[in-house]
Amino acid sequence: MEKKPVGIKNRESNIELLRIVLMLMIITHHLIVHSGLAKNALFISMDVFTIIAVNCFVFISGYYGIKFKAKTLLSFIVQAVFYSVATYLIYHAFISTEDYSTKELIHSFFPVTYVRWWFLSAFLGVYILSPFINKGIDSLNIYQSGFILIALLYLNCSYPVTKYNFYSGDGCTFFNLLCIYILARFCSKYIKDIKKPLILYICTYLLTLLLIYILLANSYADIAWRLIAYSSPLVILGAVLFFYTFRKIKIKSNVINKIAPLCFGVYLIHDTADTRSLIKGFIEQINNAVTNPLIMGLTVIGIAILIFIVCASIEKIRQIIFNPIIDAIDKKRSVLFLKIEKYNV
Repeated sequence: MEKKPVGIKNRESNIELLRIVLMLMIITHHLIVHSGLAKNALFISMDVFTIIAVNCFVFISGYYGIKFKAKTLLSFIVQAVFYSVATYLIYHAFISTEDYSTKELIHSFFPVTYVRWWFLSAFLGVYILSPFINKGIDSLNIYQSGFILIALLYLNCSYPVTKYNFYSGDGCTFFNLLCIYILARFCSKYIKDIKKPLILYICTYLLTLLLIYILLANSYADIAWRLIAYSSPLVILGAVLFFYTFRKIKIKSNVINKIAPLCFGVYLIHDTADTRSLIKGFIEQINNAVTNPLIMGLTVIGIAILIFIVCASIEKIRQIIFNPIIDAIDKKRSVLFLKIEKYNV
């Protein structure tokens, strides 16, 4: 039987909870790497734990299958332009001492093609191609799709060993997200369940951590950090196992289902270059004042939660204002988009 995509009115709370957890992990990862905290065992361990979040987000989309809608694509773009422009204007008007740049302001109106957020630009490419990917995977048998998947992963995952990868680099690319999406479509069709995914995930995490510590201890820091690139096989495997772990959770919550759709806005707000600069300075000040690594680790987690709450609140207000506008535009969308959406898988 063909799997139906999860609709707004039929969201699985366990997967929506996973989205929230992943966004908290992404914020924590950004706080660590952007502030240069990954210099002791605690923060290295935290960073290795959180690095799977981006891949897991894409895996969710692939597992349930993106249903292309012109309205959703428009909403993504409007959301990105709003936060790109708003954060630039607010930061340079009230916070930064740097000179205002008309050129940078103009660039902020083109956040997808100028790349304000690498993930947004890469994911929109996957989103646009998703109807063709879905139909293509569904038309192939297990051997054909398996062969294509193995070939794509081979092209995608060499970075930790070779340092250079023409196709995906360190994984902050469209190609890596495309590979993960296709992997998830394959798993959705042929791998409905994995036994004891939590134990397997913990083993993968500990193995990755052990290898990093060994490499760092032997002055191979460059290889160690490449091991947790987004295109690393261990990171991709960890993301898959983390997803299947939450698949086994049984939970129903309207609160979770209402919070989860705010996650993408949280990502956009907290990870603009201007917001990132502000948060980095704040974390560095706290780190200078706190000498105990454990207390600093708990502080970082607390700040991540606070950032999530603040950004989610802002995104909720934005949705209240902009959703009626998007709905009005959607009612006047062209016949072309209607024909395109008619052939969604």
